[in-house]
Amino acid sequence: MYTTPDKKFAEAMVYLKFLTQVSFRRIGSSFLSIFGLLWLLIEPGAFFFPQYLNFGWLGYFGLAAVSLAIAVIQSFPRMSVCQALSSPDSAVEIKIGNLFDEPGHLVIGANDVFDTELGEVIKPSSVQGQFLKRLYGNDCSRLDADIEAALQGYQVQRTKEPNKQKGKSWRYPIGTTIALGSPNKRYFWTAYGYMGNDLRVQSNADYIWNSLSRLWEEVRRKGHGMNVAIPVIGADLARTNLPRMALAKLIILSFVIASKKEFVTRKLTLVIYPRDLENTDLPELEDFLKSACF
Repeated sequence: MYTTPDKKFAEAMVYLKFLTQVSFRRIGSSFLSIFGLLWLLIEPGAFFFPQYLNFGWLGYFGLAAVSLAIAVIQSFPRMSVCQALSSPDSAVEIKIGNLFDEPGHLVIGANDVFDTELGEVIKPSSVQGQFLKRLYGNDCSRLDADIEAALQGYQVQRTKEPNKQKGKSWRYPIGTTIALGSPNKRYFWTAYGYMGNDLRVQSNADYIWNSLSRLWEEVRRKGHGMNVAIPVIGADLARTNLPRMALAKLIILSFVIASKKEFVTRKLTLVIYPRDLENTDLPELEDFLKSACF
């Protein structure tokens, strides 16, 4: 496939951001582990076969150089990392990219009134704004009709907000999750934040956890085990008072716990946009992924 110069430049900039996350402490720790392992393997051989493995100081410096090279390579952040669960047959992937480039089902975060109006209410560059542009050609009326149809089963739970001047006024419980699209490509909209009358979204860890729990239930019912991709919901305009790293870990942990309870999907991909790398410690997130998936 042909890659445009602009795309190559963007990929190069992403890689440069990766390089800034390579810490000397991480490289040093990896170097000591690798050097110790190689030493452990070579030392017995040098004792029994000194005529073949007596490299002297030059050999030790060479061993150190090889260990350092391996440590540097291992410490570089990767574009994606994946960790399997011991049971069920599921995996969690952390990936740098664009949510809408992912195959399988997608998760779209929403507020409790499921607003879709671009501009003052919904930011065009947000995931919701991109969804409206990419999937509905900015046809807000058609998207609203599909959302209203999907929310039919929740009408008894909704309440009217008389003081909301812009956007929609029917509020649904936090955690309300609907599925748009077709069985082969679902778009799971989940309400994780409260849209105030001042058009500011408020959320917190409890709201996020509740919405994720309800999301996994809906994915079980309508996802048919197909792969699911999710952004770091609540990280931009939701005012959760939680850093992006904490939200990413919350999503991973919630999925693992839900999967241990009952199978959700074959693979969950947590997508991180390149522009968010400055606020994301990928090596730390990779370490957390390895420890959380059991």
